[in-house]
Amino acid sequence: MSDTVLRHWMMLRHLPRYPRKIDAAGLADVLADAGYEVSRRSIERDLHKLSAVFPIVCDDQHKPYGWSWLATAAAFDLPAMDVHAALAFRMAAEHLRGLLPEVTRGYLEPHFLRAQAVLDSQDDNALSRWPDKVRVVPPGQPLLPPAIGREVLENVQAGLLAERQLSVVYRKRGETEPRTYIAHPQALVWRDAVGYLLVTLWDYGDLKQLVLHRMESVAILDAPRRALPDFAVDEEIASGSVDFLLTGGLVLVEALFDPLVAVRVRETPVAANQQLEDQPDGRVLLRATLLDTVQLRAWLRSYGEFVEVLAPPDLRASLADSARAMVARYVIQSPSS
Repeated sequence: MSDTVLRHWMMLRHLPRYPRKIDAAGLADVLADAGYEVSRRSIERDLHKLSAVFPIVCDDQHKPYGWSWLATAAAFDLPAMDVHAALAFRMAAEHLRGLLPEVTRGYLEPHFLRAQAVLDSQDDNALSRWPDKVRVVPPGQPLLPPAIGREVLENVQAGLLAERQLSVVYRKRGETEPRTYIAHPQALVWRDAVGYLLVTLWDYGDLKQLVLHRMESVAILDAPRRALPDFAVDEEIASGSVDFLLTGGLVLVEALFDPLVAVRVRETPVAANQQLEDQPDGRVLLRATLLDTVQLRAWLRSYGEFVEVLAPPDLRASLADSARAMVARYVIQSPSS
């Protein structure tokens, strides 16, 4: 294979998908790192020739000018996507539909379309009919992902990768006017389709969470971010901080489940330390050491009258208060009252 073909292939590989772009100078640096010393003029000439064959375009209306793959261009693979890879992408597309923000899913769409085209061309292959036989249903009530600005997500990810400070225009929950924060990004955590950027703000050392869909704009600053010493994202998640801790630690939960729903906690344990004990009245006693979080209480409430929490006392009292408040809302008052 000639050096020219290899150089052209490397140029095509490093072109981003629109609206991102790279200019001739950026491509010259990429090629120089790979051992190709090529002038910017030669790169521009090559790109114009390649644009007659490949779906690439030059944005010469907005500075800095640059080249991109068309947003709608099909994924270009070497080696070609086989039917097994196509099946994996096709199933991933269905499973991730409600889990990824729309802007992120947009980057994967060309691969999903390519996968569908591969499967459509394989009518005589049993694998091509597999997506018609399998469905992934999300647990609970399906929710639409919140809208996250494309530039917001790109700058958050780029700033986190480059370890740079971010200037974030952010609207807190319940507030109508946004504020500007100087953030030091530490990690990005996704729960379903909601993204949480873990940061420190200004010169403070305590960790905060900024929700991506409440960011109105994000700018990457030249200054390096300040890294938290000994910070580890897995340890932070395990601590429960992303789960909205309520009492700040582990609690021993004891709860009685009616037979109708006990089968679920038996088949899908809530924790590895879970213990189940059959009771004389047919109910099942669950014991498990868990973090006391909003998610835990929502999970227990989801079983309604089919669960009775025995311990800890504070958790039992909280759920009892919630039950009384719900009853009060649903009491049918007489016309004379």
